[in-house]
Amino acid sequence: MSRVVVVTGAAGAIGTAVRERFSAAGDTVVGLDLHPSEGVLACDVSDEAAVAITFTAVREQHGDPTVLVNNAGITGAGGVEDETPEQWRRILDVNLTSAFLCSREVVGGMRRAGGGRIVNVASVNARFGGSALSGPAYAASKGGLLTLTRFMAREHAADGIGVNAVAPGPHDTPMWEALDDGLKERILAMVPGDAPGDPADLAELVVFLCSPAARYITGATVDVNGGQWMG
Repeated sequence: MSRVVVVTGAAGAIGTAVRERFSAAGDTVVGLDLHPSEGVLACDVSDEAAVAITFTAVREQHGDPTVLVNNAGITGAGGVEDETPEQWRRILDVNLTSAFLCSREVVGGMRRAGGGRIVNVASVNARFGGSALSGPAYAASKGGLLTLTRFMAREHAADGIGVNAVAPGPHDTPMWEALDDGLKERILAMVPGDAPGDPADLAELVVFLCSPAARYITGATVDVNGGQWMG
């Protein structure tokens, strides 16, 4: 049975892989991103009004989404003395507030439908505290995303809504390719397994977490980092 799936950060490598995998399974997929394209609507998911307008349009055209993948994210750099308060707020808004805004748009429809699935794309930085490579706001926002995942999982279990997170380590994306060779070597030295990861493999995991086979999994964080963090 075809579902309505919304994916944020849909124009990036991971968002594209997730959209393609859901589409291949026969679902109706709507992407949201600042950079629109075929199948991707323009939406600043950190903006409350823009999110409300966009989800209203999605419901009117396709019906209530029963799958949401909160994948939007941006990074910073440096320490607490380096990131400005403006950068801090922007990163938290895009990475964390967006998941709150988009989730509150779909839980009502999921409840009426008898259930749904939400997957939040966090980061290995949420596990070990991050570093100056991505900055304090990125680590804090992704850590907050894991806590939001557990909160919503507990709050909406009775509604039949499963909420989980994935915490990727380095993956083969344009963001990864933009790093200089020295930084890549430093990161790869922390990964005992084969790295970087393939976004297509991560997409398979996201789709699995939204499948009936994962109905007994909720409030979990699945680490996808080649062993960079184990705990």
